[in-house]
Amino acid sequence: MANYYLVDVFGAGGSGASVATYASGGGGGARHRSMIPAQLMKPGAVVPVAVGAGGASVTTGGGGGNTGGKSSFGSAILGFLIEAYGGGGGGLGCGGGGGGLAGIGTSGGLGGAPCIRMGNASISNLNWNASSDYGGACGENSGQGSSAVWGGASGGATNVGFTGGASLFAGGGGGPGWSQNRGGKSGAYSGQVTANTVDGVLHALMGGAGSGGTSAQSTGLNGYDGGFPSGGGGGTDSGTSGKGGDGLVVIYWW
Repeated sequence: MANYYLVDVFGAGGSGASVATYASGGGGGARHRSMIPAQLMKPGAVVPVAVGAGGASVTTGGGGGNTGGKSSFGSAILGFLIEAYGGGGGGLGCGGGGGGLAGIGTSGGLGGAPCIRMGNASISNLNWNASSDYGGACGENSGQGSSAVWGGASGGATNVGFTGGASLFAGGGGGPGWSQNRGGKSGAYSGQVTANTVDGVLHALMGGAGSGGTSAQSTGLNGYDGGFPSGGGGGTDSGTSGKGGDGLVVIYWW
């Protein structure tokens, strides 16, 4: 029997928008890491696990993107419930809000709870939109995606070359249509398995990077899918938008 359990839960990313102008990227999903006491993980216990699906792509001219699903591990009855919410789909002129630990991001640009912003605004610091490090980033009406810590980043907005925001540990935001730039990265890891110890866990998985949309002036017309896990999909002005990266649940024990 293990003495310690550490669970990483990643919410799914939202998909990008597909619209003639101002096609924005989807928001990244949140990440929730928590230790569970061994006495709560009793042998034979049935633990509910849900893995959120990335927001579905939007076909040509279909409008705003779709929200990513919530991932979770445990239940209130068992005495532990670890949740991470999905990012919002890319809006029409506003990047999808990043998912938070207590609520989804929206296509209107609001980051998931805990988030004290009531709307979009200019970026001022890493977690400018959140009441703590655990809220999703809010999207702007016109500009770069916003950043977060454990919450998902927001997607980039409009069609003038802005990129998605970055999250230190969770999903990055997708880039907007008419931009040949990729979306924001998640920390320095971009969905790779690290060779270093992170919070005491060797080879810990970090969040995925959201991929940006390509423009009608590029070779392809479709937005790039969000990175796995949790990346926001890219927007496109004239093709199929990028799908959001799926969620993930990882359990460590020792």
